[in-house]
Order: sequence, then structure tokens, then C-alpha cells
Amino acid sequence: MSDRLFGLVEHEVRRLGGGTSELYTRRARVRRYDAREGRIDSISLSDTLSLSVRVFRNGRNGFSYGFGEDGETVRRMVEAAVFCADACDPDEGHRLPPREGAAPRPELCDPGAGKVEDRELAEFACGLERRTLSRDPRLKRVRSASLRETVAEERFRNSAGGEGIRRESSYWAVVDAVAEEGSEGQTGYGFGFSRGFRDLSLEEVAGEAARNALRMLGSRPLRTGRYAAVLENGVAADLLEVLASSFLASNVVKGKSMLAGKTGQRIASAGVTVEDDPFDPGGSAAAEFDGEGSACRRNLLIGEGELKGFLADTFWGEKMGTGSTGSCRRASAKVPPAAGVSNLRLSPGGVSPEGILRELGEGVVLTELLGIHTADPVSGDFSVGAAGIRFEGGEMREPVRGFAVSGNVLSLLSDVAIVGSDFRWFGSTGAPSLAVSGIEIGGE
Repeated sequence: MSDRLFGLVEHEVRRLGGGTSELYTRRARVRRYDAREGRIDSISLSDTLSLSVRVFRNGRNGFSYGFGEDGETVRRMVEAAVFCADACDPDEGHRLPPREGAAPRPELCDPGAGKVEDRELAEFACGLERRTLSRDPRLKRVRSASLRETVAEERFRNSAGGEGIRRESSYWAVVDAVAEEGSEGQTGYGFGFSRGFRDLSLEEVAGEAARNALRMLGSRPLRTGRYAAVLENGVAADLLEVLASSFLASNVVKGKSMLAGKTGQRIASAGVTVEDDPFDPGGSAAAEFDGEGSACRRNLLIGEGELKGFLADTFWGEKMGTGSTGSCRRASAKVPPAAGVSNLRLSPGGVSPEGILRELGEGVVLTELLGIHTADPVSGDFSVGAAGIRFEGGEMREPVRGFAVSGNVLSLLSDVAIVGSDFRWFGSTGAPSLAVSGIEIGGE
């Protein structure tokens, strides 16, 4: 970000009556390769620069966004932000965050990012499809196989003297496979995420998609009843995502959180510890400063089952009386920054997935909860379709389908009996497998 650009923002704010200001920019270069039927089906390339401006004056806050660095674009953005500020209801919480010291800087940008040849990236995408199908003759087709590279740089500067720069790279490999046997068809999903292209494993991603499709062939119905259950790490991460909005101070103050009024209370079993960790580069939302320039920090949310706190930006930290927790996030340049999670993780335990099955003896491994994101965000109640694998004698038996799972998110966390060791990041949410003592299942 040039001094000229921020200087222009400040000049325009003064010309329009004064106030404090913030300029945030993001440049992202993206290459995506999609393979189908043994060849590259599509390639998409983009190089975008997006800008966001916030203006604070008289206890009011205005926001605008734009694309491009020319003076006329910046002037229009400032005019729009000032107009929005003047139309906003005043509130003492509308202000820039205080200037802070530097936070730990996670390694987010691989030195080789953006330098890999197109041919090599395209071959990787084609290899994903080819290697997935070669695993078993029952794998009939791949619905999608893609590789996406992103190299981005974010900068901010504000009137309080705060400024920062963050560079990051990411590589996502995704495969969606279809296995068929007789008249039955099952799908399986595999993915890989890394900061550097050389850290992606084609074989692991292809193998995961193949295994997930093949293991569900021959699925049978499951009888209605209460079962001991193992939530695979992906399902546990989905459950944690449902809880994510309840950790936000904005929802707590508005009465839209199932955790409101429970600080210091036990809301989960003693084996459950949840934190928001922006410094782990394995999570896709890692960062050293948040969406308004405050230094990021690790925030303990649930410690050994006890609710410890919430996540706040400057505005909602004022309302909660906690101050900012470095938890302001930017979903995109088109929307104002707001309180949010970064890398939300449920800490692993010490028992392997195989060990969990041996300890429980019999029950069902839940491999998918269909529509768990429809759970009530305030009560935590849910009733969704599910699929899984029945186990008995501590060993996997047959896949099961066509049943529903119902319960409550907090009740489920309170029933966690064993926390697995198989922690994995699923984008910006991470979890290990969880064993629960009992869950209600509606089947045949």
C-alpha cells in the first residue's frame, strides 16, 4: 500500500468534514484447474485488487469498497463511506482499535508459491482423477477433480498509526468420486490443503476419495434405538461449526447464542477443549492481525468442558466489557469486517480411532450428518439424516444408511466419553473423532 493511496483517503476525509479512517487492500492471484475424462476441462485465472475504506466520526461508522487504485475510485469510496457514516446511528463503540504491538507471525506463504508451471499444476489435477479411478474397478467416474492455487497479500493502514502486511499462499486439491456395484452408487470425497504445492500428496487425496466411496457400498438400514456412537473427525468438525456462531460476542449480546449466560459453567465433558487459534498455519484462516488490524491471539473458549469466554472485535468488545479479543474478520471486500472465528479447533485426545472402537465395543460410526448446519443456532436442537458404519466387537461390520439422528449440540458434547487422537483441519475448523455414550437414532 503506497503512502499516496492512504494519503488520498485522509485528504478526502478532511475535505468532507474530518474523522479517522482505515484503508484495507487485498490482492489475490488465483489459478484453478479442473479435470474431467482424462484431460483438463477448464482453467480459470484471476488477479484482483480489492479495497475497503472505513470512516469514523461523531460516534458513527461508514464503510465502502471498490476495485482499483486510481484516484477517482478512491475518492468515490471515501464519499460513500462518509455518507454511510453520517446516516448511521451514533454509538461510542464505533472507533478504530488502539495501536498494538506485533503478534507472532505464522509462516503462511511458501517461497515457491506462484512459481509452479501451469503444465505441472494441470497434470496434478488430471492425476487426481486418474489415480482415484485406478484404485478399484468399482470406481466408475469422478464427478470433479480440481486444484486451486491462491497467492494473496493483505495490507491495512489507519489514522491511529496502525499498519500491517500479510502474505499467504494456499493450495486446495479436491476429488469427488463415484463407486458403483450392481444398481447401487455411492460417492466419496477427498481433499488436501497446504501452503506449498510440494506439500500436497496426490496419492493421499485420491486414496481418501476412493476409500470413502467404496466403504459405503452395500449399505443397509439401521434399526431405531439408542446407540453408542463415534463421530468421525469430519463430522465432529461439522458439529463444531454449528457452535461457532454462539462464540461471537455480537450474538451473545443480541440473545442469539446458545451459550449466553453460561460463562464459567460446564457445558461439555471434561475431555472437550476448544480454542480459536489463528497462529496454526494448518488452518486455512491463520493470520497475525485481524480484520481491523488488531493483533491476533489464541482464545480459549472451552477449557476441559467449562465455558471460558467469547470472541469480540472492538465494537462488540465494548458492549461485552471485555475489549477486543483480536477476532474481527473480513469475509470479503464487499462487506464490513465483523466479529468472527479464525481457526476453530477442538483439541485431540490420546486414543486412536481403532482404540475407540475397542473401548466402546459396539455401536455406529457416523460418517456423515446430512444438513447438520440446519441445527437451531439458539437452542442447539437438531434432527438430520445420517450415514455411517456399524461396528461390533470393536471392529467395523457393514455400512448403514437411511436413518435420522436427533439431539442437542450441547447435550452431545456433554456426552463425549472419549476424544480421539486423529485431529485434522477441515478448512478453518479442526477436530478429532469423538465417542459419545449414546445418541438417538430413528431407523426402520
